[in-house]
Amino acid sequence: MKVVPEVKRPYQSTLRGAQAQSTREAVIDASARLFVEKGYAATSIEEIAAAAGVSRATVFTSVGGKAKLLKTALDVAIVGDDAPIALPDRPRSKSIRAEPDPRKYLALYAELVTEIDARLAGIHEAVRGAAGVDPDARTLWESHLAQHRQGAANVISDLTRKGGIRKDLDPESAADIVWLLGPGVYHMLVNRRGWSPERFQAWLTETFISQLLPAEPVRSRRAAPIVRGSRARAASRRRLSN
Repeated sequence: MKVVPEVKRPYQSTLRGAQAQSTREAVIDASARLFVEKGYAATSIEEIAAAAGVSRATVFTSVGGKAKLLKTALDVAIVGDDAPIALPDRPRSKSIRAEPDPRKYLALYAELVTEIDARLAGIHEAVRGAAGVDPDARTLWESHLAQHRQGAANVISDLTRKGGIRKDLDPESAADIVWLLGPGVYHMLVNRRGWSPERFQAWLTETFISQLLPAEPVRSRRAAPIVRGSRARAASRRRLSN
């Protein structure tokens, strides 16, 4: 009797892939939430598994150990999803870079930063705290800071191509300003001080523009025309007659 090999149906593979991705997302979400709420050191794999509704083994097979979970949670917070596409390569970033006007460019960039920081600020602080107690977390923190600084330098390069930054500001100092105004500032002003995201975005836009770009020239009011000769005498007589 000839044995016919079983042919896997495409929809079965697709379904399994979707289920695996759903499980992975649940684990990432649970780990990010617990790292923010409890801290990295105080969070166990068992707690993450329980929060995600999976087994301990599934946490490892779907994502990895605690260090991998922390890195993945940070990466997802930055870009907004688990797709392997870097932030500069995403359509939103490309659209912002295509804006030729420096002020509009910074306004669009501030809008994007505000949206990212709303997701990122909590896990950013969790990674900062973990860096003090775990060598892997320290490595992640240093890498995160370096990537953020490089992103800031890229913004200044964009501005230079679009017309330039203030003449009294060197590119390195300008990049430091952009780097400074990141998720840590959002955390302090929005999460701690109670600013609304809208207020933060407006402030960030104005701060970027005022700190990085040359001041716009002040338009003087047009002077009133000077009336001379017979026209002046006629105007004077009219005033006297009134």
